[in-house]
Amino acid sequence: MADPKMTPIELEPSEVALVIGEEDGSMTVRVVPAVELPDGATDVPEPYGIAVALAMRLLNDPDFHDDVMEWYESQEDDEDEDAEIDEEDEDEKPKS
Repeated sequence: MADPKMTPIELEPSEVALVIGEEDGSMTVRVVPAVELPDGATDVPEPYGIAVALAMRLLNDPDFHDDVMEWYESQEDDEDEDAEIDEEDEDEKPKS
């Protein structure tokens, strides 16, 4: 099987990426900062701390994982309903 195409990303210096994957049926999570923190750093930037906290919570709290997925799915439902309402509004507008 051919290797899948990899997608490189460029991060701004203040950004941190949360990379979520799956390996052997288990979730994998990596926190990738644009700029590595120095060893022994005590002043951790907020985006890095948030990404690490989310990673830890995803890996250690199955209920959080389920809650996030339920929230996401409800957002899709809300967007679908909003799109239907917008289409109805367009149908009701008088044509000029």
